[in-house]
Amino acid sequence: MRTASRPFLAGVTLLAASLLAGTAQARMEVMSDGELAAVSGQGFVNLNTESSAGIDYTRINLGLNIDTSLNINKLQLGLYPRSGEAAGTADISINNFALGSVNDLTGQINPFKINDPFVELAYSGNKIVGMRVGFSESKGYLSGDIQTLSGSVPVHIKGTAGPVLDNSSGGTRFLLGLAGISRSTVLEADAELVASPSGNADPIRATHSGMLNGVPLNCTANCGLGGLSDALLSLFKSSGCAVTGTTTCFPLTQFQSLPVGNAAIVDNPATAAIEGGAKGFFIALQTQAVAWKDLDSGQYKTAQAGAFMNVPKYRDTNGNLVAPININFDQAFNGVPRVDTCLGTPDRGC
Repeated sequence: MRTASRPFLAGVTLLAASLLAGTAQARMEVMSDGELAAVSGQGFVNLNTESSAGIDYTRINLGLNIDTSLNINKLQLGLYPRSGEAAGTADISINNFALGSVNDLTGQINPFKINDPFVELAYSGNKIVGMRVGFSESKGYLSGDIQTLSGSVPVHIKGTAGPVLDNSSGGTRFLLGLAGISRSTVLEADAELVASPSGNADPIRATHSGMLNGVPLNCTANCGLGGLSDALLSLFKSSGCAVTGTTTCFPLTQFQSLPVGNAAIVDNPATAAIEGGAKGFFIALQTQAVAWKDLDSGQYKTAQAGAFMNVPKYRDTNGNLVAPININFDQAFNGVPRVDTCLGTPDRGC
């Protein structure tokens, strides 16, 4: 496997250099036995090793808490010919990649927060078969013009049915009306990386996100027929990127800023933890399918050979795991605009 990882590694190197650069002034001071006894701690670097299904893992944890604003002109990983994929495409290809956001009017930087970044290697025998760079906790905006994406990016769509009705044919609106669906009805559905127009799951070089075949819309509020509305909606399942003619798959290019973690939960400055942070965001490269451990659930998630991006779910205020990307139906049909990521310049391409 040949991967084009230099842009990503260059970004990581630049970030590390910015953390370590700067003037430090210190000198050694003698400490008494009493002072030493009152001090406890550990090195900011530690190792974890474990094994699963014939694969050995070594994770290097960096005990750092980082606020960063990062811009990369092009993030491209896994640029090589791949069977069944279009020529010249990469496993991950994102133009104008950025972490964090800014406010040009006030000059405020809203950093992408990272706690305990790590590098992990996977071994099969004496051979390295995978490497991932990730964050134990992270929160903030990930932005970019996504061309192709390989990995796991759960999406939850929830909102009033008005945009659904506006983007449906007359026949579909009639059927939804029979199910008790009005413009104020609240509908929701899960989505993920899919192939268009088939509607099948597509975790490799995907260009669309949407409802998988067989997934229905669910009614959660203002259901005209109560529980009967959900029963009737279950008859209208996504098939071939559509529910009775209404589009259910959307190009990734229109989702230009993705929230990682729960920004609605305010951080506690007294702790190193990131309240509302998503646990286990990572980008991995592997020469074969590798199951990486999810840092929240403890379960293993298989990444196919090549490059793989994992945008993890986060826990809401009730402790439930929810999709990291939550949009309404208007955003699903029309896209999510990019947040500003460059001070004093256009919102991209710093």
